[in-house]
Order: sequence, then C-alpha cells, then structure tokens
Amino acid sequence: MAFTLVGGTIYDGLGNPGTVGNVVVDGDRISAVGDVQPHGERIDVTGLAVSPGFIDTHSHCDLVCMSDRQLAPKLRQGITTDLLGQDGLSEAPIKAEDVDRWRTHLAGLNDDPQLDWTWRSFGDYVDRVGGAAINMATMVGHGTVRLHVMGMDDRPPTANELIAMQALVDDALSSGACGFSTGLIYSPCVYSDTDELIEIGRVVRRHDSFMVYHMRYEGERVLEGMDEVFRIARESGAACHISHFKARGMKAWGKAPQMSAAVERARAEGLDITADQYPYTAGSTMLAALLPPWCHARGIDGLNAYLRDETREQQIRGEIEHGRSDWESSIAASSWESIMISGVKTDANRWVVGKRIPEIASAWGTDNYQAMVRLLLEENHAVSMILFMMDEEDVRHLLVQPWLIHCTDGLMGGEPHPRTYGTYPKVLGHYVRDEGLMSMPDAIRKMTSLPAWRLGLRDRGVLREGAFADITVFNPETVIDRSTYENPRQHPEGIEHVFVNGVHAVRDGRETGNLAGRSLPRDIGAPGTKR
Repeated sequence: MAFTLVGGTIYDGLGNPGTVGNVVVDGDRISAVGDVQPHGERIDVTGLAVSPGFIDTHSHCDLVCMSDRQLAPKLRQGITTDLLGQDGLSEAPIKAEDVDRWRTHLAGLNDDPQLDWTWRSFGDYVDRVGGAAINMATMVGHGTVRLHVMGMDDRPPTANELIAMQALVDDALSSGACGFSTGLIYSPCVYSDTDELIEIGRVVRRHDSFMVYHMRYEGERVLEGMDEVFRIARESGAACHISHFKARGMKAWGKAPQMSAAVERARAEGLDITADQYPYTAGSTMLAALLPPWCHARGIDGLNAYLRDETREQQIRGEIEHGRSDWESSIAASSWESIMISGVKTDANRWVVGKRIPEIASAWGTDNYQAMVRLLLEENHAVSMILFMMDEEDVRHLLVQPWLIHCTDGLMGGEPHPRTYGTYPKVLGHYVRDEGLMSMPDAIRKMTSLPAWRLGLRDRGVLREGAFADITVFNPETVIDRSTYENPRQHPEGIEHVFVNGVHAVRDGRETGNLAGRSLPRDIGAPGTKR
C-alpha cells in the first residue's frame, strides 16, 4: 500500500533543519522525501512535524509486549521501537528450573503477566516478541546469564563458569541480541567484579556490539561508577552505554557538569561512550532494590527467610538506613519519605499505590522498615516504587549533551511513573518549545538516528529514500505530556499519526489496533550517524 504525507515540516533525524515537503511510503519503506509528487493515499499533515519514529533505548516491556501487544502508552507518545533486556535482567536465556524464581525476582520490574514462558534460548525469546504494535530490539542480560551458569551465588565465577557465560553471550549476540546489559545494583549482577565484565566485554567487542550499564554507583560516588565503565571500555574494547544517566540523592546534586566532562574526556581518549536519560527528577524500580545485595544471594526463598528472621533485622535495617561502603542505599541517599509505591499485585493492598512509605507505615501502626517488609512478603515481591531523588538542574544539564539519548525507562504495571506515558512529548513540548533548552532538530536526532546508530539498526531512525517507514507526526505547537505522579495513565497531546513499518498505528491521535511491529536484530553493517 502506498501513501504520501503531504505538506509537513520534515525533520530527517540527522539534526538538519526542518524543510516543508512530502514523504512518500510504498509498503514498509520510504520511497521519496522532499519536493516530490504524492503517490497513493494523500494524508494532509500541513503545519505538523514529520519525524522518524522515536526509539526508546530503555524499556521494561519484556513480558508486557506479549500480553498487551497494543502497548498504547508507548505508541501514543510516538515510540516505534523499544529496547528490551535492561539492567542485566533479560528474560532469556532461561532454564526451565529457573523460570519460577526469575519471574518472581523480576515481577516488580517487568510485571508478571500470565504467559507460558515456553522459550529457553535467546533466539526463542526473540521470536516471541515480534508482532506487537511497535518494533522490539533485545539485549542479553548479565544477571540472566549468571543465573543460567551459577545461580544467584554471591561469588566470582570459576574459569569454566566464565567461559560458559561468554558462550551464552556469544550465542545471544549471534541470535539477534542488539547488545549486552548489566545492572550493577541488582542481584545477581552486583556480585560480579570489573574483571568479569572486561572478559565478557571482549566477546561483545568481537560482535562489534555494545555494553549497557546501570552503574554500580549513581549517587555520591557516581564518578567512581563512571570510572569502572571507562575501564571496561578501555580494556575490553567494547562500546559502552550508560543507562538513565543521573546524579542520584542530595549528596550527588550538582555533579552533572563533572559527569558530562568525564564522558567528554573518555570520548576524546577514543572510547565509544554514550548514555540515555529520562527527563524527570524521580526514578522507578522494584521495591526489593532497597534491600542490601547479599539478601538476594539465596534466591526468593532465602530472601524471605532473611526478612522473617528477627536476628537479621538489625543488620538489614542498618544497611538500608546508613548504607555500606560497597553499596549505595537509596534510603541513606535520601529518605523513606522519598519512596512512593506505584504498583502491587493483590487487591487487598491496592490502597497503598500512590502513597509514601511513612503513610503506609502509619496506617499499619508500624515503622518504615517493617512496612516495606510486609509489602514484599504479602505481594511476593511484585511491588514497584517511584523514588524522588534527583535535582532539576542536573537533569537539564545532562539533557542537552550531544551523546545523550532520550528514553523512558518506563515500568508498565500499577500506576506507573509518568515517564511511561509522557517522556517524548515532555522533551518536545516542555524542554524544546517552552524552555528553548535545545533545538527541535537536535532533540529529534537524540530520539531517532542516534539511538538507531547505537543499536545497530540499519535504515531506521532517519527519513530518507529506502529507510523503513517508522514515522511519527506531531503538532509542534501543542505536543505536551499530561501524565503526572498522581494520575499517570494519561496519554499526551499533539501526537497525531504514527506509522510502524509503513502501517498506520496511530491515526488522528488514536491507536488503530494494527500490530505491525517486528523483532529487530542488530545489523553489524549499519552505518554510523552524527553523534
């Protein structure tokens, strides 16, 4: 089927100024752009911006993409491709005997829809995630590979175990993975040392792929966390990408200029370093992330035993509230008041959603620590939270860096962080149009061609002849987010049309129900773009 977007302001995704013209689509590809004759159905987009579809480099739709293939929160903000397998916690490869504990371990992060989990290899999983309303690219997770080889053990791998992990990473990258991710605050990734990651990085380098880091430190010691990333990049030769780049907790506020300067020095040295960021001052993850890493080393049953053990309470409580030299506690970095519950599994505890931990503790007649423990046990760990821990000036400083990509990091369950619904319209409407913090062409570049280059996705993220027809059309005068912390499930305004592989997925601001998304493997030969 052929159609033409007529009379819009075309932003090619490469950072060039917008120009008025037409975009002709034939099948799943763009056949002509610019001062060209319309062909097929004419769709009048006069006065609207025509952009490549947005690419979300940090998504948690790993399971929801199979249970809710429409993915309206993503689609309605202009996203046409998601990157799965974040924080070292991918859903494959997985052994049958590990499925139950892994899905429980990750329920507060990736949700736990009723799926059959019949996949085992990474290639099996890649085959399953195609067919949603948007495209899915995938990464293999460090924690998942560690679980496969050595369970949740808190120790270094043996030489043979390291070889086995490298083989699993090699297989995943050969089976379509776009990259390798680790989450160095999450178990079991947190039990690894730098040398382990360097050795895995050498496999990643052989595939000309990249490594993604939730850094070990994002707070007061954030520069140390960055130094570890740079060392791995230097010694492994692998490209490195920092997830949700931030200065987390009041002791880190004001460090953003030092952080960006450190990236610039590393890039000047020749290291391939990029990062992504969500444009908000709060983060979101699973409530169990508040616990010290050693608590998770015996799996879910062992963790529950620790939480019920009165002799362990003083130790766990103390480390949460005061931190450790080798672990940054969110509570020590901020406070219990900074934690708001965003999702639970049972109806009995639905009332806690949207409330801060001290409110819940007061209602239950207990203290903050015990309220957290009760929630985790009663919900079998399927609890998500929002953490109010960043400073707006740091967010603004990092937002404009040329190597920084915009992303959602959006959890899908409960009453989610507003970034799940509003990230891209907030950047375009608030920071670009209203604040003038950066230009429209540059913001679009950081949503389209830059992430496409990072992921190795040939012919995506750009508007040019021969590129895939992933296209977002928005009104630059009205585009804005409407999602809030109090009422997050609100779609944005101003996203008028979205096309995925040439299929109309959003028409006149509403999803069409068409499911044209594909599973996208990394294309090693994909050319770079301006960075």
